[in-house]
Parts: sequence; structure tokens; C-alpha cells
Amino acid sequence: MAKVIVHEEPSLEEAKKIVKNALSKKKNIYILANCSVDYFGRSSSHLEFGERLIIIKSDGALLIHRPVGHSPVNWQPETSYIDVSYDSEEEVLVMKALRTRPREVVTIKLDNIFLIVEAELYDSGAFYMHISEKEIRDILAANPEILGEKFTTIDIEKKVEPGFIDLYLRDEKGNVVVVEIKRLTARVDAIRQLKKYINSLKSHMRTERIRGIIAAPSITKKAQELLLKEKLEFKQINIEALSKYVGKTEKRSLFDYLK
Repeated sequence: MAKVIVHEEPSLEEAKKIVKNALSKKKNIYILANCSVDYFGRSSSHLEFGERLIIIKSDGALLIHRPVGHSPVNWQPETSYIDVSYDSEEEVLVMKALRTRPREVVTIKLDNIFLIVEAELYDSGAFYMHISEKEIRDILAANPEILGEKFTTIDIEKKVEPGFIDLYLRDEKGNVVVVEIKRLTARVDAIRQLKKYINSLKSHMRTERIRGIIAAPSITKKAQELLLKEKLEFKQINIEALSKYVGKTEKRSLFDYLK
């Protein structure tokens, strides 16, 4: 259970002690305050005073959020050291977050603190990202090398008499490659569907060799036996690895593949 301590409108001197203590215990710290931010490192920037949310995570990651927008206006992915001091001349609390590699410094000056929350949070839950077959198809279409060979994407959702081929590729030897995608375990019905697509293509592409591939995280024993009998192929895909591509694949049209 999370242990949370809330400090409302602390003085700057009190805030200095609170933040230092929380940092020493590697707590998560959330500060609502009026502050300015200066950054120096690979570039430099200055953000004038404004009311913002400052987050310091237990691993030293630092984020500064404005009242609108989902992205932080300043951040450090990790910090080597955070120093907290009170500047009596300017009457501000000064927080300096140093990162050594590369060398970067974020300096925050706070002149009015509304709230400080220090929390001990525990999170051991695994993260699972569920993606659809359509998303898998789009990722493989944009990155066909994930299937383990140098393929070229010709078409997606190619219409044939029995239905639509998920991925229509060519290999390095110029062979046509028909790919049937399954988000879960591939079963016998997937092999039969793939075979129908290939037979449909062969009916009007008699001069070309056509390869058939099932792309799935796993395959049943019976499906594997039928796959070997029909001289088809299985390519294992890692859903967790593919999930990292979600949102990074640009939408492409058929004209892009034809290029």
C-alpha cells in the first residue's frame, strides 16, 4: 500500500527540508509551484515563471508539466544528482538536477509552493500491450524483414476469390509470398485458408512459384503437421516486440508499395 504524505503551502525553508528528506529516501515527489526553469546541455532554454507541476520519480527522472498538454515542457530521463538550496537574496528555492552523461543541468527556481506530495509507490505489475491483427499486418508490411528474410511488400489485403490475403510479398529470388497472419496460436483452419489463397493465385499465375507463410506467435501440433504436408512455412512473431512499433508505422497506400 502506498505511503503518502501531503504538505500544503510549506514555506521555502520547510520545502527545502521536505524535498531533501524525500530525495534521500528515494520517494516519488510531486510539487505544485510557481517556478522558472533553465536548461543547459546539448542546447539551452529558459522558461519564465509560471504555475507548474514538478515530478521527481524514485529513479531520479525529472518532469516539469505546464497546466495544459500531455508532454513535459522540460525533463531529464535520469539524474545523477539533485541539489536543493534556498537563495535568500532572490528568495527562491533552487533545485538543480544534474545529469553527467551527457552533461545536462536543469535549474528550477520556486518562489511560491502550493503543495508537496511525497509518496512511496510500489509497482511490480507486468505490462501487456494488446495489438490487433490489422496492426500486426501494418507493422509487418512496413517492416517485412521482421519475418527473417529480405522481403518486399507488394500489397496488403489483396483480393482473391476466397477472400483477402493479409500480406502479399516478394522474396529475394522474385517469388511471390502469401502471408496469413494470426494474433494468437495458428490452427488447422489457418493452414487451410492459406492453401485456398495459394490455389486461387496458381489458377492464373502458372509461371510463378508461390510461397505460403503463416505468421503467428505459435502453432498447434496438428497445424504444424498439415503445414509440412502442404509444403508451407511458419514464421514465429513476437507480439511484445511488435507492440513497440505501434504508433510508429506510417500509413501507406498501395502506390507506396508499388514504388
